[in-house]
Amino acid sequence: MSPNQVVIVTNLIKLQKAVSESKSGTAIVLRSLLDQGSQASFVTESAVQLLGLKRVPTKGSISADPAFDTPNKIDLLLGAEVYGQILLEGLIRGSPGQLIAQNTRLGWILSGQVGEINQSETCHNTVVTLHSTLTDENTLLKQFWELEAEPKGVNDKVYLTPEEQRCEEIFKGTTKRDESGRYIVHMPFRSSDPACKYGGSKDIALKRFLTLEKRFLRNPEFKAQYSAVINEYIALNHMDIAQDRDKEGCVYLPHHAVIRNEKSTTKVRIVFDASCVGSNGVSLNHDLMVGPPLQPELRHIIMRWRCEPICLVADIVKMYRQIRVYNDHTDFQRILWRENPDDEIQVLRHLRVTFGTSSAPYLAVRSLQQLAQDEGAEFPLAKNRVLSDFYIDDLMTGCQTIEEGVEIYKQISELLKRGGFQLQKWASNNKELYRLIEDGQQIPQTQGNMELKTDAISKILGLTWDKDNDEFVYTIQLNELDLPVTKRKVISDIARLFDPLGWLAPIIITAKVFIQRIWMTGIEWDAELPAPLLKEWLDFRKNLYTSNVAYAAVVYVRIIDREGQIHTTLVTSKTRVAPVKQRLTRELCMAGRN
Repeated sequence: MSPNQVVIVTNLIKLQKAVSESKSGTAIVLRSLLDQGSQASFVTESAVQLLGLKRVPTKGSISADPAFDTPNKIDLLLGAEVYGQILLEGLIRGSPGQLIAQNTRLGWILSGQVGEINQSETCHNTVVTLHSTLTDENTLLKQFWELEAEPKGVNDKVYLTPEEQRCEEIFKGTTKRDESGRYIVHMPFRSSDPACKYGGSKDIALKRFLTLEKRFLRNPEFKAQYSAVINEYIALNHMDIAQDRDKEGCVYLPHHAVIRNEKSTTKVRIVFDASCVGSNGVSLNHDLMVGPPLQPELRHIIMRWRCEPICLVADIVKMYRQIRVYNDHTDFQRILWRENPDDEIQVLRHLRVTFGTSSAPYLAVRSLQQLAQDEGAEFPLAKNRVLSDFYIDDLMTGCQTIEEGVEIYKQISELLKRGGFQLQKWASNNKELYRLIEDGQQIPQTQGNMELKTDAISKILGLTWDKDNDEFVYTIQLNELDLPVTKRKVISDIARLFDPLGWLAPIIITAKVFIQRIWMTGIEWDAELPAPLLKEWLDFRKNLYTSNVAYAAVVYVRIIDREGQIHTTLVTSKTRVAPVKQRLTRELCMAGRN
């Protein structure tokens, strides 16, 4: 590489924002980069926001970039199709090693070698490569708004997309059971020849693993916990060593750990990165169908669960890993591993449904529901509960009497056992029922509060059920304040707020109003919040008062028991951000009532 500095072709373009068809607004000057090797032209997000997506070039002579020698950010990249259109006659060459001036419709542009940086023949070049897995704030925000949207009716008919129908056809046409009753499923590929096979995933997985090993050297305790998880996979026959380690057409999954300090058992959870993109731009998850939604709304499950005087909860042990994957498809789930840096790297195959693949939730839930259909006739109390009272691997059900609760426990346990599933962490708000279950199961005593593992987001917020007092405790754990406070960081925090029944409506509506206000400013994702918004964010947990920026509706249930005593409890609530056009507070109250 040459030790000389080179001037690249830039120029300034003066544009005006269009207020209307006949009126122009503020003039804005953007710096562009001319790239003869680009087949397309691009514009930065900041320039799009500044221009409002409407660019109106000013008339008259436009100078080239007078500050070409001053480092600055690039707003536009003009490709080869633009370069050919702006060239004019006129080329001035200097002596060897000097700049070249080219006349264009934008003015004279300069490019070429500036001169030697120093007299040394040694050239120092630094290349920094960062591999990082980030949570997509857009995805989190989408989940947040979906949860806060108007709930679907319980009896609303669900229409499957063509892809979802195809996914169902694959499951019905290929799923089998082994001699023990365990389900064997095919991975639902979009194509018979998935492109992810040709992305060079092994090289990528190797680089990621070598980086992971460096972390092992820095933290022996972390390495020991990580190794214990891998060895458990092998001991349980959930993984095996691939005999044909050089087989073509295989997919290798990079892996890393998620540390769960709040867990009393295994604190290290290994995540297999099926979204890792290969050299051809395709990942395993890109080639897999996600499948249709199969379970009821979470809010419906919780509300139905609360209707019973006696509540029962449990979860399935390693749910995904109780389902076998068709042998030929295990080569799409290979990983690289070795215990010590001096050992030869092994190739392991996942033999079970793998956490991290986009089809895993569908395959797990669909197998559980198929088990209820296949074996449910013998278990009348269990069948419908398996179909409607599970949220992924968590059972939330209830009953009227202790006797019924014992029978539910027996039937659900036996039904799931026939498919290779096992329930654990049984708990109940009725101490007598829990004692009977404990005596029959010999399960360890659950001390204190039991955490409800409703989904990935709820683990962050710590939704907890105090079974002894039959109360919910809601703990919000936002990320520590990290300066500067940007739009991206705020949205990431807000999107993690998980409140399916509206118990935290005053807090959630404040967050929704704040999102609206951030969007109205038009600031970039990584721009620091303006001072007024920053103060609002820091005051986020302050008490609310009657406001004209939002409205809400709250549902309570009032029950009169057999002894004539009245009990009132919160069931659910929904909040809405007021339209940008201001409305009177009484109008919003009427809207909430409607």
